[in-house]
Amino acid sequence: MPGEMCMSGWIWIPAVLAAGLLVAELVCRAMLRRGGYYVWKPGARMRLQIDREALPRLSPEARFWINSAGERNLASPPPDDSDTFRVVVCGGSAVECYFLDDSESWGGQLQQRLRRPETLERLGRGDAYVGNIGRSGTGPSEAVAKLLDKIAPRYPRLDVIGIMIGAADIVNWMRHGCPVPMQPELTTDEVFLQHPESPFGWAPKRTAIYETARRWNSGREETVRERVGKKLLEVRAMRANAERVKTATPEPTPMVDRYVSWLRKAIRRGLQIADRVIVIQQPWFGKDWTDAERAQLWNFAEGYPYAEHVTTYYSLDVARDLMELLAKEGGRVALEEGAETLDVMPLLEPSLDVFYDFIHLTSRGSKTLADALHDMILKPGPKTL
Repeated sequence: MPGEMCMSGWIWIPAVLAAGLLVAELVCRAMLRRGGYYVWKPGARMRLQIDREALPRLSPEARFWINSAGERNLASPPPDDSDTFRVVVCGGSAVECYFLDDSESWGGQLQQRLRRPETLERLGRGDAYVGNIGRSGTGPSEAVAKLLDKIAPRYPRLDVIGIMIGAADIVNWMRHGCPVPMQPELTTDEVFLQHPESPFGWAPKRTAIYETARRWNSGREETVRERVGKKLLEVRAMRANAERVKTATPEPTPMVDRYVSWLRKAIRRGLQIADRVIVIQQPWFGKDWTDAERAQLWNFAEGYPYAEHVTTYYSLDVARDLMELLAKEGGRVALEEGAETLDVMPLLEPSLDVFYDFIHLTSRGSKTLADALHDMILKPGPKTL
């Protein structure tokens, strides 16, 4: 009898453990459902070893750290009640500055300038902070409008929101073959890497328990990536060997109208949470390119070069014309909506020392942009530069 009773007790142990795990899973799901929306997963830390063959003009190593607010910044976000001049910059890969160190990105360089004693004195603040929530893939105007709407509840009143968009609208339109009507709207998963709408499952890595543990452990280790940027060698060759280069697109009005509509929404939402919204007209590498310069320019494919073999591209002249069109429309909309505009194109030398491809800036180009934005911030808006 004692042995039988002992064995019957053991039979209940798996059931008790299963019930405990179920309760823990449900509690974790409930907690995560109350979480915020983050463009980047908070706490992620990477150290990038830049491929010297692909990107010889960039620094050989770059820190890419995401702080607890899901922003690209080496520093922790300031307390909401601190005496800090707070800026948020958003957009796509040209804001993200993936291949640049945090301190060399234009957001990082802007923070350094705003923290100068003479600048803080003029701002009347004790410190300054620039949170970068730019990310490749979230550059379309639609994504920026959606992310500003979702992140607003997490932020105190901001001093400035900087918006740089345009190129991604063109790139995405071309990627899908310039469709009319336009491609479907972006999903929450496409805009945010971490958000409370994520579905959970019962496979181990799909559970809320696993996600809770991942978030708790995030930032404890720094991931090192080697030969970052080497893919550029392949995609540049892909464009150079394209079977077809289109010299025209269909009528771009649907794409432009969509850009204008979402930009208006982004500005309006931005002005609800910030004193100033500055629309930074996205710069591009515009000139009569030499053969050596053309060899570095890989953008504007019909398809996605980073994930598939692409044989059809659009000419750089077509891309340049569309960039000019969106810059003009973006400036007009910004002024109509009470925002400010910054056109840094006249200040940027069109060279490979400033652009490492058609739309992305080197550290030197980022310095010029940071200087211009710093100067504009010190001039009470609305103004244009």
